[in-house]
Formats: sequence, structure tokens, C-alpha cells
Amino acid sequence: MYRFVGVATIALVTSACAPLQPSTSSPAPVESREPGQPSSVEKPSSVPQPSQTTPKHIEPAGQRSRPAQKAVNSLLQEGWAYYRVENYQRAMAIAGRAQRLDPQRAEVYLLLASGNFAQGKYGLAEQLGQRGLSFSQNEAIIQRKLQDLLAQIQKVAF
Repeated sequence: MYRFVGVATIALVTSACAPLQPSTSSPAPVESREPGQPSSVEKPSSVPQPSQTTPKHIEPAGQRSRPAQKAVNSLLQEGWAYYRVENYQRAMAIAGRAQRLDPQRAEVYLLLASGNFAQGKYGLAEQLGQRGLSFSQNEAIIQRKLQDLLAQIQKVAF
């Protein structure tokens, strides 16, 4: 008896989590009424069909949105400020937020690698530096700083 109840409960719970199948039929009628008017059901005529919709502008992968860039720049400034006063944990936490917004920004990895290096986490600092270097092709200054940091890591760690 208990086994049946357990199986039924599991079936009920998992069926509630199952994804719904998208409808391929036409949209349901929409009720349209003005205050004081009797209700009337009409099919929506202004709903565009998939073939009628114009594609939205899709940003190429290499370009980043301006608000996100501003946020990342602001976070990096704040992170470097904490790094300069040797608050490495806070600097890296802020760099982590910047990384979530722009995971291909080389300077984010420079800050993360620098913070880990300052804390003696040389292996992690090297990994982050290498990762940042892979994203730094168009940023000569950041690329040079990452290379310098990786050279320092090599001297200290090995």
C-alpha cells in the first residue's frame, strides 16, 4: 500500500514538472469589450503570424551592448581600486560580477589573476592569466600586462 502511494506521489510530482508542448494551433479568441458594452469574442486580427514578423536586430557575437560595457567598465574601476588598497577578496568578487556580464573581457581575467597571485594562489592565477591572454588579441596593453604577470608567476611558482 505504501509503495503504491509513494509511486503515485512521484508520478504526480514529476508530471507537474514536465514541460508543456507548444501549441501549433491558432491563438485562442480574445474577449474585447468596452465598459458598459456587452462582451463579444473575436479572433485577434492584429497578432502577427510567424511569417509576418520582422526579425529583431540581433547583435553580432563580437559586439557588446553599451549598458553592459558601461557596467563592466565601472566594476573594473571599482575592482582595481580595491586591489590597490590590498583588499583582494573584494576586488576579485567585483571582478567575478564583471566576468558574468562579459566573460570574454581580458581585463577581467587580469584583475582575477592579479588578485589570486597577490594571495599566493599561483596555479589559479596562471590559469586565469592564460584565459585572459586568449581574449586579449585586440587589447595590446592588457595583453602585455597579462604576459608580464604570467612571467612573474613563472618566476615565483616554479
